[in-house]
Amino acid sequence: MKVLVVYKGLAQRIKERLPDDIDVVYPETGTDEELMRLARDVDVIVSTRLSPVVAESATGLKLLQKTGAGVDDMPFDALKEHTYIANTSGSNPVPLAEGAVALVWALAKRIVPRHLGFQDGRDGTRGILLTGKTAGILGMGAIGIEVATRLKAMGMKIMGLRRERNDELREELGIEWLGGVDELDHLMAESDFLIVTVPLTPDTEGMLGEHEFSLMKEGSYVINVARAMIIQEKPLYDALKSGKLAGAGIDVWWQPHFWDPIWNVDGNPASKYPYWELDNVICIAHQIGSSDSQSDASLKIMVENIIRTRDGKPPINQVDKKLRY
Repeated sequence: MKVLVVYKGLAQRIKERLPDDIDVVYPETGTDEELMRLARDVDVIVSTRLSPVVAESATGLKLLQKTGAGVDDMPFDALKEHTYIANTSGSNPVPLAEGAVALVWALAKRIVPRHLGFQDGRDGTRGILLTGKTAGILGMGAIGIEVATRLKAMGMKIMGLRRERNDELREELGIEWLGGVDELDHLMAESDFLIVTVPLTPDTEGMLGEHEFSLMKEGSYVINVARAMIIQEKPLYDALKSGKLAGAGIDVWWQPHFWDPIWNVDGNPASKYPYWELDNVICIAHQIGSSDSQSDASLKIMVENIIRTRDGKPPINQVDKKLRY
């Protein structure tokens, strides 16, 4: 059996954990032309993102294994009916949850502007008290639950939203409210801090725009550690620049992989709007949840799924091709 791993460093780490009867190949440059050639006779592709032309060239592909949780950059329409797609969702939600909480703290206590203004005495404004404030978590999956647990311990009131209401889970978590997707307006209106952890799907793309931000309290905050396209680009920028929102912590961007010249050939910036010039925004290049523990847990899932594919078994962490998560 042959496995194509799109990154050399990851390929070496995976190969070390696999039996000798599984061949691992990887590209030198990562161009579509090179990947198409390598993909022609592979059983598994392990990748962060993949072009449709590469998926189409892998005529015998049994499994497309995503290196992370989000699969919005996977070529669903190019996959054969018999091809599984799997991710590493839930492998370790704690690092990303900790990152989201760190952004809540940093914004509330104005850590970045206070640091930058330390020597010349700038930024005399006070931070805000988190105890008693309401955290609205959009997406109460594994990551959202970990965020809720931590913010609840800090004395914040917790409200959450998922596909459908779940009173049993609400009681189990001991939170104030857990509504369904049709109750988004209520979540927006009540949240002092809105934390976005929902996956990007055709249903969630662009779900937060001018109407939703107009419902939020004056001086509230938005933290996005999910995917940029869940939030409409201009309405968020306008709400931040006008002062309607007091601040934002952004870990994900509308130009995906803006730092990668292979995927961002034109060198487009992370956003059409200069969020990084606003002094009430913390900008992170999709690294807020990076940690050694998360990487190792994800690696175990990828290795297990490769072996399961060799043995003719379905993978764990299967992604629903219709729901796309």
